[in-house]
Amino acid sequence: MKHDACIALLEKKLSLDKQRAVELLDAVVAGLVEVLVEKGEISVKGLGYFKVVHIPFSREKQHNVVRAVPPRKKITFLTRPVVDSTIRHIMGSATGLAEADAEVFCRILSGYFRESVAKKQDLLLEGLGSFKEVDGKYRFVPDQVLQEIVNNCFEHLTVFEVPIH
Repeated sequence: MKHDACIALLEKKLSLDKQRAVELLDAVVAGLVEVLVEKGEISVKGLGYFKVVHIPFSREKQHNVVRAVPPRKKITFLTRPVVDSTIRHIMGSATGLAEADAEVFCRILSGYFRESVAKKQDLLLEGLGSFKEVDGKYRFVPDQVLQEIVNNCFEHLTVFEVPIH
């Protein structure tokens, strides 16, 4: 995440230099990704809820062919009120900030998230994904590398087609 406005807020409110603010943002996003991969879900106050959803094997008939699609996992995002946040736990373990500074950091970050989403501005969370307009709708698009990580158990499976006679 390299958003100058957010970084400037963190610098000012926490008396950080720009490099340290960037490092903290990177550490928080890396922590979010780690928790998502490990537990299959993360909640971020001010933003919502990320979840890894299992999509089972499916068959699709197209003309004279049956297409077999292997199971896979998809990272989804739901906007819903979040009371507790994974970020608070990550802040303590990933950044080394004092508790009061971690609380300020969380408020700045969640406020920036809410504002970006409300304005439907592109919001990139490097390593996790981005919020952006896709096909005329504002959506969360997971990072391709993260999608590959959550699907590594299915990487040997491929889509195959069987002709129908």
